[in-house]
Amino acid sequence: MLKQKLILSYSSGIIFQVLQVVASLVVARVAGPTVLGTVAFGTAFVSLIAFIADLGLATAHIRLISQGRDEAKCITTFTILKLATTTLFVLSVITMFMVQKYLLNEPFESRVHEIVIFISLAAVTVSQLLFIPKSTFAAHTEQAKIELPNLTQGFILQPLRIVIVLLGYGAIALASASLASYLLVIPLYIYLFRGYNYGSFDKKLAREYISISLPVIFIGMSTSMINQVDKVLLQYLAGSESVGYYTAGFKIGGFILLVGKSVRKLFFPLFSKAIAENNQQYIKDKIERFERFSFLFIMPAILLLIIFSKEIIFLLLGAEYLESVLVMQLVTGAMFISIVNMPFESVVEGDGKFKLSAILSTANLVLFVGLIFVFVGPWFFDLEAAGVAVALLLSMLFLGVIFRFYALRSCPILSHISAAKYALFGLLFFAAFFLVYEWLFDDQWYLQAVFVSIFLICIYAFFTLIGWMSRKDWQELLSVADFGSMKNYISSELTKKKK
Repeated sequence: MLKQKLILSYSSGIIFQVLQVVASLVVARVAGPTVLGTVAFGTAFVSLIAFIADLGLATAHIRLISQGRDEAKCITTFTILKLATTTLFVLSVITMFMVQKYLLNEPFESRVHEIVIFISLAAVTVSQLLFIPKSTFAAHTEQAKIELPNLTQGFILQPLRIVIVLLGYGAIALASASLASYLLVIPLYIYLFRGYNYGSFDKKLAREYISISLPVIFIGMSTSMINQVDKVLLQYLAGSESVGYYTAGFKIGGFILLVGKSVRKLFFPLFSKAIAENNQQYIKDKIERFERFSFLFIMPAILLLIIFSKEIIFLLLGAEYLESVLVMQLVTGAMFISIVNMPFESVVEGDGKFKLSAILSTANLVLFVGLIFVFVGPWFFDLEAAGVAVALLLSMLFLGVIFRFYALRSCPILSHISAAKYALFGLLFFAAFFLVYEWLFDDQWYLQAVFVSIFLICIYAFFTLIGWMSRKDWQELLSVADFGSMKNYISSELTKKKK
């Protein structure tokens, strides 16, 4: 059953990202980098402090339910606390807006920017309230109930964005599309949440929520700010056009980011339960299988994306966005590093070490912001959009190494030797083939097709010859296409009724 959950998480994430990338490409080409950057800035401005709408409560909710606490009381207590924090978030964004515009007398770039901010505020508010059912589903690792609404929202939002730009509308209409998609998916969440009962508000339980969530606040804060501060700082340091170039490159390079987030949400309750039962072997087995699949099958695709980034950007976005090439290359590498390290964050947090995780996440945020000023600011490297991508890559590398170190303390039987070997091989293989490509194959499309064939044959021949890969690994890959088992799993989860 876990295999189906992971496959569903991967496949739905890929579908969602394909929809998002296709829509973003159309928006980027038709609307241009300034419109794209305006919407990205408005969303980032609001989402910068979106952690206030949660304050770690979702993590506490997942942990308490997965450990067998009274579910009805948990749902009611979580709902009331979530409504309070979401209200605080809305007031905080309005205050931040007023302080900048009226107290600091720092006007926004245009009136459109201001309107987009408030539309984005409404969209993020609705999305945060949807975490009440989503977090409950996550606590039970009900992956189908998590992914179905996400995909539905994607199928509403992305075609709507395309229609809006083709009709000639701008940033305000694009921002409104996001709000509309969240509103339209609410009935589906209500349907899937049927059978979950509300109980009484429990003050003692509320204190437990707060006790768990206090250190998690800093995790949420740092995560939220890392996801948004890049675009906000880039707006102030370089302007909307640079934000547009960065956003375009990030949309393509960050293709697998959503996949990694889904995997982390799946691993956290599983590892939390395994650690409570002192079942370290379970954690080791799941991480090794995840790493093996990631390095053997995802890494080659990632390396090809980086090598062909210039051709991809030119084909999908046009010559106007060639400044996004380096952004795409660096972000692609950073996102792969982030994904292969996400299970180790789940180990640390599953062990209840939220304070440690908060310290590490906050340290990474400080590092990320500092690196942005170094690589983007005119005082040092002045790389603009590419500078943010460099900062992201270095910060993701730091975070991965430090979480692996502390995960080993929580689960001593873990090993990082295989991952180190895979990573070193990937770097050397990429360097060699990138030089070969630039030297011999980058002129004609048919030569590029030959290069892809040679690349894949060489990498998988090497994996087989040195014993890193066997027939079992191919069987694991082919199991992804076991639609019968997937259909049975989804059907059983969506039709089962809570007692």
